[in-house]
Amino acid sequence: MKRLLILVAMLVLPVLAWARGLSFTEEMHGYAYHGGEYRKVSVYFDIVIKDIDAWRSNQNYAATVSGKAVLDRLPAVPVTGTLQILAPAPGANLTGDPGRLLTYRFAGPGLQFVGVKHVYNNAGMDMIDDMTTLHGVFQAAGQPQPTVQELLYGSAWTSELHFEWWKPATMASFSFSFKTIATPWYEDLAVRILFLKTVFGDLAKTFFPWAV
Repeated sequence: MKRLLILVAMLVLPVLAWARGLSFTEEMHGYAYHGGEYRKVSVYFDIVIKDIDAWRSNQNYAATVSGKAVLDRLPAVPVTGTLQILAPAPGANLTGDPGRLLTYRFAGPGLQFVGVKHVYNNAGMDMIDDMTTLHGVFQAAGQPQPTVQELLYGSAWTSELHFEWWKPATMASFSFSFKTIATPWYEDLAVRILFLKTVFGDLAKTFFPWAV
């Protein structure tokens, strides 16, 4: 029996080490045109990348999203969905657009949303604005949604939300929300740094000196 348990452990541990994951929280605030009027809106997300190595090797890998959306004069709505992090912008060859996208899709009872953060491949502080500004559309569930191309190039978006990175409390909450999944303790910090460097590049040192 002991030998069997050792054999199982030898088979399982490499798999767990390979599928190193990461979770973190994000909140954004802004406005949305919904139900015939403009409203203040806030979203609160738990985001899970189940396999950080698969994400880094597949530009269209989708992380999972769960949380809630709060629109003025409406009950809070629990939502679930996906987030593609830094996939290439569509039509790059035709438009000359070198950017990448964070594409959010989520839905809840009576509500759906699609939106993008458009991150250009330029260095400096502009990248932070790109990565923290979400343009999209809140709709009643079941309505035809605009395409990513329409959101980017056709001005189809009717909502704008911001991750308020200029607020110390927001950055602290975001920074300390990171948790690894199925990751050996000795790789914990390495996985966090890998994510931050992949997303923020050289700016990771500026905003997350504790980790990089």
